[in-house]
Formats: sequence, C-alpha cells, structure tokens
Amino acid sequence: MTIEISLTYFKIRFLKRPIWGRSQAKTEAKAIAIFHASTKSIARSAGRSSVAAAAYRSGTELVDMRTGLVHDYTWRDGVFYTAIMLPDGTSAERNALWNASESAEKRKDGRTGREWIIALPAELDEDARQELASAFGIELATRYGVAVDLAIHLPNREGDNRNHHAFVMTTTRQVSRDATGLLVMGEKSTIELSDTKRRSVGLGSAADEVVAIRRLWEQMANRALENAGSDARIDSRSLKAQGLDREATMHLGPVASDMERRGKASDRGDGNRKVAVNNAMLEQI
Repeated sequence: MTIEISLTYFKIRFLKRPIWGRSQAKTEAKAIAIFHASTKSIARSAGRSSVAAAAYRSGTELVDMRTGLVHDYTWRDGVFYTAIMLPDGTSAERNALWNASESAEKRKDGRTGREWIIALPAELDEDARQELASAFGIELATRYGVAVDLAIHLPNREGDNRNHHAFVMTTTRQVSRDATGLLVMGEKSTIELSDTKRRSVGLGSAADEVVAIRRLWEQMANRALENAGSDARIDSRSLKAQGLDREATMHLGPVASDMERRGKASDRGDGNRKVAVNNAMLEQI
C-alpha cells in the first residue's frame, strides 16, 4: 500500500512556529522527558545488510537479491507502525527500495544505509507519537533527498512501558524516479560525505551535522509535547551540559531488547535498571 503524507502539513505543525528557547524551557518546564537520538551506518564491513535491517525493523520478509538470503521477521511482535517516505511525498515498495540501495554500492565495505534511533515521548498518545515520528522521517527525506523507512516499536512487555521508540532508516544516496517510475539511486547524500568533501562544498563536519539533527529532533518533540498540553520537555544536550547529576541510560539495541522481551536479563538491561535506581535516589535528595 502506498502511503502519501503531506509535507506542508508536517512542516507547518512541527517546524514553522517558534520553538521553545533553552532559557524558557529551563524556567517553565516542570518535567524531563526521555531523550535519545542516535545514528549509525549500515555497512558491509560490519557484516550488515540494509535489506536484512529493514526486514528486522519492519517485521516483514525481504529477499536480498545480492546474497540470495531470505530475511523473514514476520514472527516479530511489537512493530506498531511502518511507512516508507520519498522526497517527493510518495512511497515505495520496501524490498525494491533496499535492494536498489544495496545494488548501488559496489565496494565490499560499502555503506548501504543509515539508521536513526529515536525515543518517542511517553507523554504523547499513540497518534501524536506516530505523527511526530512521521514528521521527523519526512524532514530527513526532504533535507537529504533520501528515502526513509520508518518503523515505530512498542515498549517491551517485560521492560519499561515508557520505551516507545522508532527506527528511521535512510538510504545513503539521494533517490529519484526515472521516466518509467523506477527508483534511481543518485549521489551520496551530504551527511554521508567525508569531512574533507564536506568542507570543499562549504559544509561543516559530519559530527556537527549529527548534532544539528539531534537538536532538530529536540525541537520537533518539544513542539509536539507543547501541542499536546504536556509540560515535559526533552533536551539534546549532554547531562553535564544541562547541569544535571543524573546518569544516562544505554540504548538496549536489538539483541538485548529481544532478551528483555522474552523475560531474560541482559547486561545492558541490568545496567539501565541500576542507573534508574540511582537516578531515583538522586531525585529524592
């Protein structure tokens, strides 16, 4: 099914209006919502495939035409919503998209995808979380000219029931369609360029770009929280920069998440539970 989403609507709702300034948020916000926004490449050098990653995140069955492997994750539960977004506002078929992304890279150590992992505010309802995550995906698609594959996951049944999160996969190359409507993978998007190449075209470092996207997510999430009437806010700065003594938790990742979902303890899960206890004690001091 093709899902078409209005770019104009999301830009007006989440980006056009003034965003809370840091000083105002500091004085008026009464609660701190969970912030997490991280990114990593999907690289063959690490033994990864964008087709496999997309199948896992979306809970679907995809066939990697390059390797012949079938990646079947239709048994997965906890996948609340998925959508594919292109810069022109249309969608694409998932298997065709990620096989095209894999086919475009000839190097054995090529990067065939990028993934953003974002924590969705538990203070929002399901519809608002879906709307916010979709708006973020659209912003990435239009900013970089890439295809975006969004998957919203529910909290683990045995874990923290506030752990609503989304995986936002993007192609590393800009995407368009030819005269027949077939997907065409073009040049690398700017976030994938080396710092040397970025400087040659007047851009800052890739690290600065990541900071900017984290800040963008902060702005969009806080706007959604404000629209929902919540006084909770997220902050993309480090805890040290915020002047807080709270210790940050670690993102569980797919392996630890599956273990926790099955009721098995994981090292990261145990670590996060200790951090939660310590933070709770600090708040009582």
